Amino acid sequence: MRLLCAIAFALAGPALASDVRLGQVSLSFYAVTGEVVRAVLEENGHEVTTIEGSHAEIYPQLGSGEVDLLAASWLPNGHADLFAEVEDSVERLTPFYEDARFFWVVPASVPENSLSRIEDLTDPDVAAQMAKTIQTLGPDTGLTIGAERMMEVYGLPDAGYRLEPGEAAVWSEAIQTASETGTWFVAPLWQPHWLNAVADLRRLEDDENVYGADDTAWLLANRSLRDRLDASTLEHLAAIRLSVDDVTEMDRWVNIDGLTPKEAAARWMANNPEKVASWRPDP
Repeated sequence: MRLLCAIAFALAGPALASDVRLGQVSLSFYAVTGEVVRAVLEENGHEVTTIEGSHAEIYPQLGSGEVDLLAASWLPNGHADLFAEVEDSVERLTPFYEDARFFWVVPASVPENSLSRIEDLTDPDVAAQMAKTIQTLGPDTGLTIGAERMMEVYGLPDAGYRLEPGEAAVWSEAIQTASETGTWFVAPLWQPHWLNAVADLRRLEDDENVYGADDTAWLLANRSLRDRLDASTLEHLAAIRLSVDDVTEMDRWVNIDGLTPKEAAARWMANNPEKVASWRPDP
């Protein structure tokens, strides 16, 4: 009887592993990378629950173990303050992609000989033509924390500029509308992001390097997850590699083509079978 039960169990395949809680900041470029992680976990027999929230909400949950994984954290600069609060209880599982960065942009139509650097925003002739409200994201985001430093370092409030934190949809719509109408404006942006693929924008030089050097986007895991995932699954997760262009493409499919993040991730994985296959551990 025991032998028959063992044979039946083997034929049925591995039992579904315990639920994995995937933490995700509520922005579409995080969502598409999260769906790639979900696909890898599900391929290895795991159920995945996505827990969404702001940066300020998700990082403490990762530290406490309420969230098992976070896709993804920008280090060593973008999310340094948030990471420092949980560093003792988490580990860097895989470097998703390199060359993650924040920067400020203006419409490409603005003459470069008039405005090419952040400090040029304080020039009276430039300031007279610029929209003074700088739309950004919520106050707990790396984008806005850095933007606040940018304002201070370059003395932008003295030239009449002010930051306006808001929802992601308000921020992206403001950039799109202003770029289409030819308005002189400045806004913080980052890569990977779908706006880089569809809007005619130009980056400004930041001579003071306020945002710091380029970051790596890491998949973070609470240390307790190692006790619940088998070595093969951990190896598979640790092998995931994307690029800024990969994420930008998936993000554009969501925001321009109307795909869900899950559909966008599935399309990208189907279009890149060799890369996806290279992540799988050797049998």
